[in-house]
Amino acid sequence: MESSLKPPAKIEVKLLLHPQDHDRALAIARSANIAERDFFALAIHLGAAEILRASVAN
Repeated sequence: MESSLKPPAKIEVKLLLHPQDHDRALAIARSANIAERDFFALAIHLGAAEILRASVAN
């Protein structure tokens, strides 16, 4: 039996970062051995979850 669930659609997001913020993010991604693309996706996901938790707590 095949699953009727479809994989989530992907969207493209363009980030404009200060060069120092970008360098810092790349250094963190390298030290964690995470691809740049995956690192930024994870950072956005975790940041959004943190903002949601903070808004619910208030």
